[in-house]
Amino acid sequence: MKRFRSRLTYANVISTLALFIALTGASAYAANQLAPKSVGQKQLRPGAVTADKLRKNAVTAPKIKELAVKEGKLANGSVSALKMAPNAVASTSLTPSAVTNEKLAGDSVTGEKVVEGTLSKVPSAASADFATAAESANPLAFAAVDLEGNLNGSLSKNVGAVRKAAGVYCITAQGFNPRGAQVTPRNSGDGDVSAYVTIGGTEPCPAPGVEVRTYKGVLTSAAFYVSLYR
Repeated sequence: MKRFRSRLTYANVISTLALFIALTGASAYAANQLAPKSVGQKQLRPGAVTADKLRKNAVTAPKIKELAVKEGKLANGSVSALKMAPNAVASTSLTPSAVTNEKLAGDSVTGEKVVEGTLSKVPSAASADFATAAESANPLAFAAVDLEGNLNGSLSKNVGAVRKAAGVYCITAQGFNPRGAQVTPRNSGDGDVSAYVTIGGTEPCPAPGVEVRTYKGVLTSAAFYVSLYR
Protein backbone atom coordinates (compact mmCIF):
# COMPACT_ATOMS: atom_id res chain seq x y z
CA MET A 1 0.00 0.00 0.00
CA LYS A 2 2.87 2.38 0.86
CA ARG A 3 4.45 1.45 -2.43
CA PHE A 4 1.18 2.27 -4.31
CA ARG A 5 0.78 5.57 -2.50
CA SER A 6 4.28 6.52 -3.32
CA ARG A 7 3.41 6.31 -6.98
CA LEU A 8 -0.03 8.08 -6.69
CA THR A 9 0.82 11.52 -7.97
CA TYR A 10 -1.37 14.43 -9.03
CA ALA A 11 -0.62 13.76 -12.67
CA ASN A 12 -1.68 10.11 -12.40
CA VAL A 13 -4.96 11.02 -10.72
CA ILE A 14 -5.80 13.66 -13.29
CA SER A 15 -4.97 11.41 -16.26
CA THR A 16 -7.01 8.51 -14.84
CA LEU A 17 -10.02 10.79 -14.19
CA ALA A 18 -9.81 12.18 -17.71
CA LEU A 19 -9.75 8.70 -19.19
CA PHE A 20 -12.80 7.71 -17.11
CA ILE A 21 -14.75 10.79 -18.20
CA ALA A 22 -13.85 10.19 -21.83
CA LEU A 23 -14.97 6.59 -21.77
CA THR A 24 -18.24 7.12 -19.90
CA GLY A 25 -19.09 10.26 -21.90
CA ALA A 26 -18.58 8.47 -25.22
CA SER A 27 -20.82 5.65 -24.08
CA ALA A 28 -23.55 8.07 -23.05
CA TYR A 29 -23.23 9.96 -26.33
CA ALA A 30 -23.45 6.76 -28.31
CA ALA A 31 -26.59 5.64 -26.49
CA ASN A 32 -28.40 8.94 -27.10
CA GLN A 33 -27.15 9.64 -30.62
CA LEU A 34 -27.91 6.47 -32.62
CA ALA A 35 -27.14 6.55 -36.31
CA PRO A 36 -30.19 6.64 -38.63
CA LYS A 37 -31.66 3.19 -39.39
CA SER A 38 -29.15 1.57 -37.02
CA VAL A 39 -31.93 -0.19 -35.03
CA GLY A 40 -33.81 -2.82 -37.06
CA GLN A 41 -36.12 -5.76 -36.39
CA LYS A 42 -33.22 -7.87 -35.10
CA GLN A 43 -32.50 -5.31 -32.33
CA LEU A 44 -36.12 -5.38 -31.05
CA ARG A 45 -37.14 -7.87 -28.42
CA PRO A 46 -40.35 -9.88 -29.05
CA GLY A 47 -43.31 -7.79 -27.88
CA ALA A 48 -41.16 -4.67 -27.47
CA VAL A 49 -43.46 -2.52 -29.66
CA THR A 50 -46.97 -2.48 -28.18
CA ALA A 51 -50.03 -0.39 -28.98
CA ASP A 52 -49.20 1.89 -26.04
CA LYS A 53 -45.75 2.56 -27.51
CA LEU A 54 -47.15 3.83 -30.82
CA ARG A 55 -47.52 7.55 -31.22
CA LYS A 56 -51.00 8.82 -32.17
CA ASN A 57 -51.58 8.62 -35.97
CA ALA A 58 -48.21 6.88 -36.35
CA VAL A 59 -49.72 4.10 -38.51
CA THR A 60 -51.16 5.61 -41.71
CA ALA A 61 -52.71 3.95 -44.77
CA PRO A 62 -49.44 3.88 -46.78
CA LYS A 63 -47.83 1.97 -43.87
CA ILE A 64 -50.35 -0.88 -44.10
CA LYS A 65 -49.42 -3.75 -46.39
CA GLU A 66 -51.91 -4.76 -49.08
CA LEU A 67 -54.43 -7.35 -47.81
CA ALA A 68 -52.99 -6.95 -44.29
CA VAL A 69 -56.40 -6.08 -42.80
CA LYS A 70 -58.63 -9.17 -42.90
CA GLU A 71 -62.36 -9.41 -42.22
CA GLY A 72 -61.67 -10.85 -38.79
CA LYS A 73 -59.68 -7.71 -37.84
CA LEU A 74 -62.65 -5.38 -38.39
CA ALA A 75 -64.77 -4.42 -35.42
CA ASN A 76 -68.54 -4.72 -35.73
CA GLY A 77 -69.98 -1.58 -37.34
CA SER A 78 -66.53 -0.17 -38.14
CA VAL A 79 -67.28 0.12 -41.89
CA SER A 80 -70.27 2.45 -42.33
CA ALA A 81 -71.79 3.96 -45.46
CA LEU A 82 -69.89 7.21 -44.81
CA LYS A 83 -66.58 5.31 -44.88
CA MET A 84 -67.19 3.84 -48.35
CA ALA A 85 -65.97 5.53 -51.52
CA PRO A 86 -68.48 6.18 -54.35
CA ASN A 87 -68.98 3.08 -56.53
CA ALA A 88 -66.88 1.04 -54.09
CA VAL A 89 -69.40 -1.84 -54.13
CA ALA A 90 -69.82 -3.23 -57.66
CA SER A 91 -72.49 -5.68 -58.82
CA THR A 92 -69.89 -8.46 -58.89
CA SER A 93 -69.36 -7.96 -55.15
CA LEU A 94 -73.01 -8.64 -54.29
CA THR A 95 -74.05 -12.14 -53.33
CA PRO A 96 -77.13 -13.67 -55.00
CA SER A 97 -80.38 -12.35 -53.49
CA ALA A 98 -78.44 -9.70 -51.53
CA VAL A 99 -80.72 -6.91 -52.80
CA THR A 100 -84.32 -7.65 -51.83
CA ASN A 101 -87.48 -5.56 -52.10
CA GLU A 102 -87.03 -4.39 -48.52
CA LYS A 103 -83.54 -3.04 -49.37
CA LEU A 104 -84.79 -0.84 -52.23
CA ALA A 105 -85.57 2.80 -51.51
CA GLY A 106 -88.94 4.17 -52.57
CA ASP A 107 -89.10 5.12 -56.28
CA SER A 108 -85.54 3.82 -56.80
CA VAL A 109 -86.54 1.60 -59.77
CA THR A 110 -87.78 3.71 -62.69
CA GLY A 111 -89.19 2.70 -66.06
CA GLU A 112 -85.81 3.14 -67.74
CA LYS A 113 -84.37 0.43 -65.45
CA VAL A 114 -87.07 -2.15 -66.24
CA VAL A 115 -86.88 -4.64 -69.13
CA GLU A 116 -90.33 -4.42 -70.73
CA GLY A 117 -90.39 -8.13 -71.56
CA THR A 118 -90.31 -8.97 -67.84
CA LEU A 119 -93.59 -7.18 -67.15
CA SER A 120 -96.93 -8.95 -67.12
CA LYS A 121 -100.20 -7.32 -68.08
CA VAL A 122 -101.33 -4.79 -65.49
CA PRO A 123 -104.99 -4.08 -64.67
CA SER A 124 -105.00 -0.82 -66.63
CA ALA A 125 -103.81 -2.68 -69.75
CA ALA A 126 -106.60 -5.22 -69.34
CA SER A 127 -109.07 -2.31 -69.13
CA ALA A 128 -107.63 -0.93 -72.35
CA ASP A 129 -108.21 -4.27 -74.08
CA PHE A 130 -111.80 -4.24 -72.87
CA ALA A 131 -112.29 -0.71 -74.20
CA THR A 132 -110.93 -1.74 -77.60
CA ALA A 133 -113.28 -4.71 -77.75
CA ALA A 134 -116.21 -2.49 -76.79
CA GLU A 135 -115.36 -0.02 -79.57
CA SER A 136 -115.10 -2.89 -82.06
CA ALA A 137 -118.59 -4.06 -81.11
CA ASN A 138 -119.96 -0.72 -82.36
CA PRO A 139 -117.89 0.20 -85.46
CA LEU A 140 -117.82 3.79 -86.64
CA ALA A 141 -119.03 2.78 -90.11
CA PHE A 142 -120.76 -0.31 -91.48
CA ALA A 143 -122.88 -1.30 -94.46
CA ALA A 144 -125.06 -4.02 -95.96
CA VAL A 145 -124.28 -4.17 -99.68
CA ASP A 146 -126.20 -6.18 -102.29
CA LEU A 147 -124.62 -7.87 -105.28
CA GLU A 148 -125.22 -4.77 -107.41
CA GLY A 149 -123.36 -2.57 -104.93
CA ASN A 150 -126.44 -0.90 -103.46
CA LEU A 151 -126.52 0.04 -99.77
CA ASN A 152 -129.29 -1.00 -97.43
CA GLY A 153 -129.86 2.31 -95.63
CA SER A 154 -131.40 0.76 -92.52
CA LEU A 155 -128.36 -1.48 -92.06
CA SER A 156 -125.67 1.06 -93.00
CA LYS A 157 -123.91 3.95 -91.25
CA ASN A 158 -121.26 6.48 -92.35
CA VAL A 159 -120.56 4.73 -95.65
CA GLY A 160 -120.54 6.63 -98.95
CA ALA A 161 -121.34 5.41 -102.40
CA VAL A 162 -120.10 1.96 -103.43
CA ARG A 163 -118.41 1.48 -106.80
CA LYS A 164 -118.63 -1.99 -108.30
CA ALA A 165 -116.84 -3.81 -111.12
CA ALA A 166 -117.33 -7.60 -111.54
CA GLY A 167 -117.00 -8.74 -107.94
CA VAL A 168 -114.78 -5.82 -106.86
CA TYR A 169 -116.40 -3.22 -104.61
CA CYS A 170 -114.83 0.07 -103.49
CA ILE A 171 -116.26 1.49 -100.26
CA THR A 172 -115.50 4.92 -98.78
CA ALA A 173 -116.11 5.83 -95.15
CA GLN A 174 -117.45 9.26 -94.31
CA GLY A 175 -115.20 11.53 -92.26
CA PHE A 176 -112.25 9.23 -91.51
CA ASN A 177 -109.58 7.00 -93.03
CA PRO A 178 -110.28 3.39 -91.99
CA ARG A 179 -107.42 1.51 -90.28
CA GLY A 180 -109.35 -1.73 -89.87
CA ALA A 181 -112.19 -3.56 -91.64
CA GLN A 182 -114.13 -6.81 -91.51
CA VAL A 183 -116.32 -8.34 -94.27
CA THR A 184 -118.83 -11.22 -94.14
CA PRO A 185 -120.69 -12.66 -97.16
CA ARG A 186 -124.47 -12.54 -97.02
CA ASN A 187 -126.17 -15.91 -97.45
CA SER A 188 -127.77 -15.86 -100.89
CA GLY A 189 -128.82 -19.52 -100.99
CA ASP A 190 -126.96 -20.26 -104.21
CA GLY A 191 -123.76 -21.79 -102.88
CA ASP A 192 -120.70 -20.83 -100.82
CA VAL A 193 -119.36 -17.31 -101.33
CA SER A 194 -116.02 -15.98 -100.04
CA ALA A 195 -115.33 -12.32 -99.37
CA TYR A 196 -112.02 -10.52 -98.72
CA VAL A 197 -111.28 -6.93 -97.68
CA THR A 198 -108.15 -4.78 -98.20
CA ILE A 199 -107.45 -1.43 -96.52
CA GLY A 200 -104.77 1.12 -97.38
CA GLY A 201 -105.63 1.38 -101.07
CA THR A 202 -105.42 -0.82 -104.18
CA GLU A 203 -105.25 -0.03 -107.88
CA PRO A 204 -109.01 -0.21 -108.47
CA CYS A 205 -109.74 1.33 -105.04
CA PRO A 206 -107.15 3.99 -104.00
CA ALA A 207 -106.86 5.07 -100.35
CA PRO A 208 -108.76 6.01 -98.32
CA GLY A 209 -111.13 3.60 -100.04
CA VAL A 210 -111.55 0.01 -98.80
CA GLU A 211 -111.66 -2.79 -101.38
CA VAL A 212 -113.95 -5.81 -101.02
CA ARG A 213 -113.71 -8.78 -103.39
CA THR A 214 -116.28 -11.59 -103.53
CA TYR A 215 -115.62 -15.03 -104.97
CA LYS A 216 -117.54 -18.09 -105.89
CA GLY A 217 -114.61 -20.01 -107.30
CA VAL A 218 -113.85 -16.92 -109.40
CA LEU A 219 -114.62 -13.23 -108.96
CA THR A 220 -118.40 -13.09 -108.71
CA SER A 221 -120.78 -10.34 -107.63
CA ALA A 222 -122.27 -11.15 -104.24
CA ALA A 223 -123.94 -9.42 -101.30
CA PHE A 224 -121.95 -8.84 -98.09
CA TYR A 225 -121.73 -6.97 -94.77
CA VAL A 226 -118.73 -4.75 -94.06
CA SER A 227 -117.58 -2.93 -90.90
CA LEU A 228 -114.97 -0.15 -90.88
CA TYR A 229 -112.85 0.95 -87.91
CA ARG A 230 -110.92 4.14 -87.25
